[in-house]
Amino acid sequence: MFLTNSIALLSSKFKILSLFTILVITTLSCESGLEGDFNENQLPKTFLTVEKIDRGGDFRLSSQINISWWGSDSDGYIVGYEYAINDTSEGNWTFTRKTDSTFILPITQGLIEDDVLFKIRAVDNNDARDPNGARLIFPIVNTSPEASINQTEIPPDTLFSIASFGWTISDPDGLANIERTEIAINDTVNGWVEIPFSPEEEGRIFISLEVDNTLPGEKEAEVFLGRSYTRALNSNNEPLTVPNLLVDSKNTFYVRTIDAAGATSNVDSLSWFTKAQNSSVLFINDDGNSTSLEKQSEHLSLLGEIGIEPDIWIINTGEVTQDKIALSDQFPSVIDPTLKKTLAKWDHIYWVSNNIDRNITYALDITSDFFDAGGTMFVNIPMKGISQNDEIFNFLPVDSIGYFDEGSIQTGFVINSNTEVNPETGISEVVALTESRQVGVYPIKPVAGSTLLYQTDFRATTLIGSTQDYTRFEGVGVENQEGDLIYFSLDLTNLNGNSNLSDLLNDLLIGRLNFKQ
Repeated sequence: MFLTNSIALLSSKFKILSLFTILVITTLSCESGLEGDFNENQLPKTFLTVEKIDRGGDFRLSSQINISWWGSDSDGYIVGYEYAINDTSEGNWTFTRKTDSTFILPITQGLIEDDVLFKIRAVDNNDARDPNGARLIFPIVNTSPEASINQTEIPPDTLFSIASFGWTISDPDGLANIERTEIAINDTVNGWVEIPFSPEEEGRIFISLEVDNTLPGEKEAEVFLGRSYTRALNSNNEPLTVPNLLVDSKNTFYVRTIDAAGATSNVDSLSWFTKAQNSSVLFINDDGNSTSLEKQSEHLSLLGEIGIEPDIWIINTGEVTQDKIALSDQFPSVIDPTLKKTLAKWDHIYWVSNNIDRNITYALDITSDFFDAGGTMFVNIPMKGISQNDEIFNFLPVDSIGYFDEGSIQTGFVINSNTEVNPETGISEVVALTESRQVGVYPIKPVAGSTLLYQTDFRATTLIGSTQDYTRFEGVGVENQEGDLIYFSLDLTNLNGNSNLSDLLNDLLIGRLNFKQ
């Protein structure tokens, strides 16, 4: 027991002595400093995944290249890399933390082939750079860009003041390799004009050219960008224009693209005719019958008698089959902004058709800018049996059309020849007269707030072959609440039995809608 306690006591004293000795040595060391040499920072090293490229002639690479690299540091770690292309002088290096990226390697302007130096160097945690880095010469060949007009964004064969064009630019070397895109009108020698575009457009460009077409001749067209119809500006912050557009003549639109190496794409083109605008009134002929031009001539003669010589836009292509007709291809393919802003160039529109299912179906949309600008419109289209929920009733001031009770022997409507078409009190003194019997036309009831202008005597055909008087409502002419739209539901050219249609039009167009030449 005594021996055990003695050993334990000695062991404890020895530990205390050892700790004291360590403290003394440590203190002395701190006071005198450690002796020896620190290891210097080891510089990082850089490696390219590919060390050499041996390709020439037809086997050269595209200028759009994916390059990858890596680095190592024996006494630290890599924080990033710096790369330079061709010019490796200080100040021309770009820092990145990536270990690969896609580059558009620059080709000397005017050259088709070029050898481009790419150099990369690692940077370590002490901000030290690999003094040698890794380098590689890329033998590249430039591929010409392309330009292609989008066939869904082109003007019709004949148009007025605004023509819109959409085209796509592309480059096998990447969109970033495209320097500019240019258009020209009629002159591909001195007429090229650069059109601004942004990467967000992803190679799809849409512009509109607006020209003062009030007089024939050669004009400058102003450029508007995108569907937002934003005025384009040149380098002097002035409106960007394109020369050489001919009014009342055929024009040809050209487009091309040029890349960073100066290579020019193919030239794509299309032609259209620009009409002059001579009147504040537009006559729209949407009559799809074979007698369309004869009807047009009759309407124009009536308008001429009251001093109106309108511009004419014929949109009578296409046929109504089972439902509504597709919007006429004689209109611009782009509704907003092209068609809307074109129609708004006139103060008044006189619209005739033989079928309510034709292009008037789209009037609510395509004439919004026209009415916003204070325009007024006269519509002459016979009403036929259509659904009470038809979308045309969102545009025309009509609440409903004639109908029959379930189980009735009445089958349709007829207006006999020599039937008077009478104005409502205070509307006009002009009484029109039918020249022939009309079948398949329907009476209309004005929507609340609108004004009934004219009505006539409708009769109903029956299952037994006779006719009966129809007495529900017999309207044929209504004006909307705003006073900027009149709809007449009978063919006017059949109502001149009293030879006074020009007087009727004078009261409605000039007296109520303020039509002016």
